[in-house]
Amino acid sequence: MRSALLRGRTLAVAVPALALLATAVAPSAVAAESAAGSAYGASASVSLLPGVLGGKGITIDTGKLAASSTDGPTSASVLDAPLKGLVTAKVISSSANQSGTGGPVTSKASIVDAALPVLAPLAGSTPTARVISSQCKSTSDGITASSELVGLDLGKIGKIPVSTKPNQKLGIDGVLQVIVNEQIKHADGSLTVNALHVKLLGGDVTNALGKGDIVLASSTCAKVAGNPTTTQPGQPGQPTPPANGGGSQVTVVPVGAPETGDGSLAAVTVK
Repeated sequence: MRSALLRGRTLAVAVPALALLATAVAPSAVAAESAAGSAYGASASVSLLPGVLGGKGITIDTGKLAASSTDGPTSASVLDAPLKGLVTAKVISSSANQSGTGGPVTSKASIVDAALPVLAPLAGSTPTARVISSQCKSTSDGITASSELVGLDLGKIGKIPVSTKPNQKLGIDGVLQVIVNEQIKHADGSLTVNALHVKLLGGDVTNALGKGDIVLASSTCAKVAGNPTTTQPGQPGQPTPPANGGGSQVTVVPVGAPETGDGSLAAVTVK
């Protein structure tokens, strides 16, 4: 375990030109069919039980919000975006870029100043987060991915784990499952990373909210062509392989993390 610093006051999150794409899709990110890289800020497809969010039972399908692709648009953002009351956020944004034809790909997605009112009955209060983000990078040497959760507190639902392992899970049996740093390897070799995937499990159990999926900060990278570098790890021109061979790092900055002398926030990154 090693300590790392994450700047709190100077945290920069790209906010590209305003765009909103609302094409209905399955909530678990699907690998791009033609684009080398793609990303979106959020999506929700749920059926809520009566009384949840103070209304009658309703079905919500937002599609992909702030979607981008290496095929274009390469960046997108939504300001002050509510997902039908399920999630609110000051900024939802994404970008997907490729260097030349067949070159390295970088996809990113982020949500700034997020709140999840739909989970308030289970958490004891409305969960909030300053930043929820994911990114993936694809080169001829492979694909790496990571997620970042800054100031996310799920209250009674459980504590967000800090681990390099992807697909960390917590929640309430039969009611809710939260997957942190979800990573999905597709048959074509591409990789999707979702910073946070909330699954409403439905059922007739006490405190059930409904059923469906909410995905926050999703990035996808396909395999790219090219000649892999042949130098040894750590030498110029060759990136050092990530821990556990998969680039699955997730950094969690706890709520109320102490400030350091230079105005940054203390964080812990496990490798």
